[in-house]
Amino acid sequence: MGLVEFTYDKEKYKEVIKEFPYEDEVDAIFIVNGKLLGGEYYKGRIFGDNCSIYEFFQDILIGLCFLLDEGKSTREPYFKKDVEQEMEYYGFDVKNIDLAYYTKLGFGYNVYIFELDKNKDELVIHYYNELLSTRKAIEEWEMGKIDDTIEIERFGDGYMMTKKKEFYIKNRDYVRVPLKNFAKEIIKISEDYFEFIKSIEIARGYYDWFYGKDEHCLEQRIKNVKKFYRKRYGEEL
Repeated sequence: MGLVEFTYDKEKYKEVIKEFPYEDEVDAIFIVNGKLLGGEYYKGRIFGDNCSIYEFFQDILIGLCFLLDEGKSTREPYFKKDVEQEMEYYGFDVKNIDLAYYTKLGFGYNVYIFELDKNKDELVIHYYNELLSTRKAIEEWEMGKIDDTIEIERFGDGYMMTKKKEFYIKNRDYVRVPLKNFAKEIIKISEDYFEFIKSIEIARGYYDWFYGKDEHCLEQRIKNVKKFYRKRYGEEL
């Protein structure tokens, strides 16, 4: 198992964007250092959660640029405000708000804050995984365990769940990884995704028509991460 795993069904992805060119949501699994940040466990297996794949790569590359550069030239005025809002609601213990970046990574109901620990050159990923937390709560409720942070009612084969703020706080978590190694892994899977969607766009006759001589925006974001990585570590990716 690698440091970062992001998996989705490429054939299903091609089918989705063929039918709906401006939508690219398919089930995806996101694991960092053994922790499930996107997706769920059910009956001993891991299943994906609905995710915009393009948004995942776009947002994670933006966040990496910001942290590798320490915001010197990549800071946006809304970054800090977004982090503060999510900290207040989910109770994330972010130490350095000025070097933290909030995103959903394409998972509609999940929350992620990427924080740089400068002293250790580590990335701290604070996260709330909605699907995983909900599944766990339902399974515990079915076993008769009482959780006063939620109210659950059964409707046929489904459930109606009302969550209190304390539920989100209880189910938040974090994972630490070396920033350098994380950047390497993300560039590798980002380049794979870019070549994949580029081949699709070329086959459909969109690529040259849409971009002409301009760079694909995702390609530019990958190059930016490489640039800031080189400045920080003195080596090429």
